[in-house]
Order: sequence, then C-alpha cells, then structure tokens
Amino acid sequence: MKWFLVRYIYEIVCGEGSYKPQFDEQLRLMLALNSAEALLKAEETANSFHPPFNNCSGELVTWRFICIADLHEIQTPDDGAEIASIMHEPIDVSAFLDQIEKRQAFLKEHIQLTTTELDCFDN
Repeated sequence: MKWFLVRYIYEIVCGEGSYKPQFDEQLRLMLALNSAEALLKAEETANSFHPPFNNCSGELVTWRFICIADLHEIQTPDDGAEIASIMHEPIDVSAFLDQIEKRQAFLKEHIQLTTTELDCFDN
C-alpha cells in the first residue's frame, strides 16, 4: 500500500446561494495500491466528508464536490518530516507575534498530557 496526497475542491453552498461564493480546498491522505486506485477511492469518498448542517440562521450548509485537483504519491514520512511551510509577511508584526503567542498559550493550557499519556511514549 502507498500513501497519496489528494487535493479536493468544494464549493460551500449556504441556503439559497445569496452569499459571497466560497470554495474549500482540502488536502487529505489516501492509502491505496496505486494512483488509479487512489483516484477512484478519492472520488468515491468525496461526498462523505461533510454532512449537511443548519447554520445559526437556519440555512442549510452543504459542500458541493467540484473535483480532485491533484493526486501525488508520497513516501512514508519520517518522524519530524516537514509537510508544509507557509511564508508570512505581516503588515503588523507585533499583532502577528501576539497572535502566535496566544496560540501557544492555548495549546499549553488545553493540551496537557497526563502521566499516563506520557507513559505510552516510552514503549
């Protein structure tokens, strides 16, 4: 079995469609024997990721599958392998760094490993 990176494109449809058009681009991992199987599997599962729901205004929100835009075989990654890099050129550097600090504080506050959870890393 091989890993494939699949890029899905969806249109987010809300209510009767009287809104600014929104498109959702998703990168997902797919396990398959080869690229043909990965593409078939990706197409077959494309509509299963997002069940419709009603937003706070009572409008039905759905994701309309448009296409699979890319499919790439990837090697099984090593621990610490880079999967993405985003370059930022903020206009307000202080605000950008403040936001990063808030994210870090959130992670430290909300993702606390217990001693039991840490024990699983020793094996």
